[in-house]
Amino acid sequence: MLSRVAANLYWMSRYLERAESMARILDVGQSLALLAGRSGDPRSAIEPLVITDTLAAFRKVGGSPSPDEVARFLAWDTSNLSSIVNCLQTARENARSVRGSITSEMWENINDTWLQLQRYRAAGSSVDSSFFDWVKERSHMFRGITSATLRQDQPYLFIRLGTFIERGDNTARILSVKQAPGSAGPEEDGLSGYYSLSAVLRSVSAFEAYRDTYRDTIDARRVAELLIFDARLPRSLRFCVEQVDRILQDLPEQPGRLPRRLAAILRSRLAYGVLDEVYSYGLHGFLERFLRENVRLGDALNMAYLELK
Repeated sequence: MLSRVAANLYWMSRYLERAESMARILDVGQSLALLAGRSGDPRSAIEPLVITDTLAAFRKVGGSPSPDEVARFLAWDTSNLSSIVNCLQTARENARSVRGSITSEMWENINDTWLQLQRYRAAGSSVDSSFFDWVKERSHMFRGITSATLRQDQPYLFIRLGTFIERGDNTARILSVKQAPGSAGPEEDGLSGYYSLSAVLRSVSAFEAYRDTYRDTIDARRVAELLIFDARLPRSLRFCVEQVDRILQDLPEQPGRLPRRLAAILRSRLAYGVLDEVYSYGLHGFLERFLRENVRLGDALNMAYLELK
């Protein structure tokens, strides 16, 4: 398989996942900002910018730190490479470059998503929960169509690689910001702590999974345990890394020795790690280390399979 084709499929998938994650973060952020006592908290308004590492870019364009301004920047601003509109545009461009490697249903879905997005912008639609639900729905639909129509060989594998590399990064970022030193937590104020932890769970569609697993009040340590170590939660760090590790076993071995080794090391740490060790190391530090190692794994994948030789 050509490196160029593999790269287009991989990045198409990553940008679709990034658009969905942005919608999740903004949806929960706006909900929290509406709660009594939080609407005037600038930390709450800029949290989505911190999570997505776009705070400096937002300040550069001179935006005011309000939930609406932040949402518009992260959804529509074309100067922000990670905005929803840019992510969906880049995903469509990558898909168009490899139309021969995806099914007609996949192309029709992603192209229709782009056309509908243009209508949203032209109509001046609000950046609110209905828009975020639409972004998530289109992403889910694309993954379902891909699973149902695409032959599960190398193109399918590179699409899934992009999904899980990006998803692991987003989960770690959300959990890292919410649990960072100085962030509001249950020890600092009970209500803000509860809503903050609920937001973490809802932003990764894990609220029901938490209830099913623990059947108790929301606790910071249990939230961390679920999102880091749960082997069955589709957005946990362990689940994402295990999927990457399994996919790499089905790709050519020789060029992929380094990413295989990195994925195996990361998988072992998550499969056999315990929460007490994480907290003794420092949760924020643990998550920052995961982010660095996930970036290193992505770079190794790029060198092994995606760069033109």
